[in-house]
Amino acid sequence: MEYPSIEALMEQIRDWSEEEDYDAIIEVLPELKIPGQFYEAVLCLAYAYLNQGFYRDAEEWLRKVESQGCKSGVWNYRLAVALMHQMRLEEALPYAERAVTVEADYPWGWLVYSKLLYGGQRTEEALEAAKKGLALMPGDEEFTSLIEDISNGLSFFEVTGVEEDDGKIENGEEKAGTFCGSVLLDSTSFDVNKVMADLKSEWGIEPSDKPEDMASDDTSANESTRVFYLGETLVAISLMPARGPDGEAEYFAETNYMWPEAVEVTKTHKAHVLVAVLARGLSPVEAGKLHVKVIATCLKQPHVIGVYVSGTVFQPEFYIEVADMMKGDENALPVLDWVYFGLYQSEEGNNVYTYGMTAFGKEEMEILGSKHGLTELHGFMLEIACYVIGSDVTLHEGETLGVSKEQKLPIIRSKGVSVEGMTLKIEY
Repeated sequence: MEYPSIEALMEQIRDWSEEEDYDAIIEVLPELKIPGQFYEAVLCLAYAYLNQGFYRDAEEWLRKVESQGCKSGVWNYRLAVALMHQMRLEEALPYAERAVTVEADYPWGWLVYSKLLYGGQRTEEALEAAKKGLALMPGDEEFTSLIEDISNGLSFFEVTGVEEDDGKIENGEEKAGTFCGSVLLDSTSFDVNKVMADLKSEWGIEPSDKPEDMASDDTSANESTRVFYLGETLVAISLMPARGPDGEAEYFAETNYMWPEAVEVTKTHKAHVLVAVLARGLSPVEAGKLHVKVIATCLKQPHVIGVYVSGTVFQPEFYIEVADMMKGDENALPVLDWVYFGLYQSEEGNNVYTYGMTAFGKEEMEILGSKHGLTELHGFMLEIACYVIGSDVTLHEGETLGVSKEQKLPIIRSKGVSVEGMTLKIEY
């Protein structure tokens, strides 16, 4: 939608804020440059990011206008909130303190200031700050609840609503080194012990003793489940004698354009085997290789019809072929087993996206509205994914991706079009 003027656009953004339509703000603002009103736009965008739980994005944008915002209660408040939800409490406190110093009649500055004081175990000061905010907002539920919770000695997390994982999940850090997939079966019969024997003969994989500092049960074995360790990394293989829940596998099987029969074959599954790797002491790449080896070994057992992983359902033969590259080259990266490359056409052009990068602590990527063919887009995105994963590269908004000395591709970070969360958009 086009707007007749910057003023009209900003008015629409204000309306979206009041309507709590944060998605609309996130969609339209990151790519805009608004002369004269950039500061107000950033405040609106940060507000949307905070309400959607994208705390690092809020921080990143607020810092772009720090010279303008440093004397604003609103700016300091929002930056303090963004940092608090990343558990950077000591760093957040000075901004909260500045918020109530430069704008003492802005009540929400007192709210975050009180919470951060409480997080620093300065309980009496936290109560005093909360009471000052309440005086500005008589009867306000947030302030009255805050005072009550602090008085009752609730934990910092209970008082603030902050989660220990806040700020990690949005960029994939929480998921880095964690791999999970489902091997689909047309029978409820599956020999886990045979898998263990084949892992040893094909890959030289043998379980080790459970690390002493692991707070889990001892290494276990039964007819349907095997949990073991390689060093400190946990591997779990578990037969689930039932179809996957909610038709999820069938739904994602539709995405596999390389296997026309994927949906029909997936519909026939009667059970599935969960295969999980939780890395500890291994890099995400090494953990990912281990996960592929275990799944590929499971796929060679009877009654296997497919594997649901990385946002699609792969044909067993394809997955095994990619995995077997590691037998001839220990440095080979089975990226096509790790990452699904979605391809589709739209009115704007051809599009490609990744699904699976978060397992390596990286953000998903998209190319939208390209004039290049789908095959070329697939190859190009595969090349980028190999580079990012293999070299442990983190791409950032505002950078360019050098295809050649002459061609530099801009990178934009915004709300995902084809996948949930934030994605990196590469202009190609």
